[in-house]
Amino acid sequence: MRISTDLTVNYNFNQSESPCRIITLEKNGTNLEPVHYSVQAKEILQIFKENFQKEDPVLFLDGTAGEGGHSFLFLKEFPKSKILLCDRDPIMLSRALARLSDFSERIISIQTNFSEIDQNLLNSYGIDQTPQGILLDLGISTFHLFHSGRGFSFRESEPLDMRLNPNSGQSAEEILNTYPKDRLMNIFYKYGEERWSKKIAEVIIETRKQNSISTTSELANLISKIIPRKFWPPKTSSDSNFSSASD
Repeated sequence: MRISTDLTVNYNFNQSESPCRIITLEKNGTNLEPVHYSVQAKEILQIFKENFQKEDPVLFLDGTAGEGGHSFLFLKEFPKSKILLCDRDPIMLSRALARLSDFSERIISIQTNFSEIDQNLLNSYGIDQTPQGILLDLGISTFHLFHSGRGFSFRESEPLDMRLNPNSGQSAEEILNTYPKDRLMNIFYKYGEERWSKKIAEVIIETRKQNSISTTSELANLISKIIPRKFWPPKTSSDSNFSSASD
């Protein structure tokens, strides 16, 4: 995937070399440091090792599977364990399953939000026990920012979707083009901590009377024109508004 004229994203699933590495960057043909690792993988694994024996038939719940980095370590460290692999993002879940294909007989995958997991749901999948180890790694991943094409970043002009599950709920485009001013203002202020939330909401309302706002570049350009440059924080002024409108 090309991000700029000289920056390329490569996906590395060399599990034996670095099981937690997901993405590396390449610039002008030279490999750069990886930009995404499973969060605190060694520390999390150590916690489980302190609570379970290597040969225990543990049922783990990875409620935010991502690309499977943590689950790979669990399955490798505990050879008799099973993983209940969940993610609300169907694309991420499919990527995790591909990465963990060597352990397929020990994986039960469910495409859902971890908040919806209860014993009734587990029973419907033939699981009659409660998970003994649970991991939740919250937030979006580098994949979402660089490669999803759903508008989580304004590095490229992408559709304003911003849903972790693109088949459920309202997209950011729908929200921006249909919500009333007060509701938009509240979203930007409450979730984006945006001091210019009222002005941004007003301009969005006026802009959409002429044309709908449908891409990240359109929203970023709109916001950058509203906020005086002297008030821009070190990061780009559009950052907080993008995060506040996401799933």
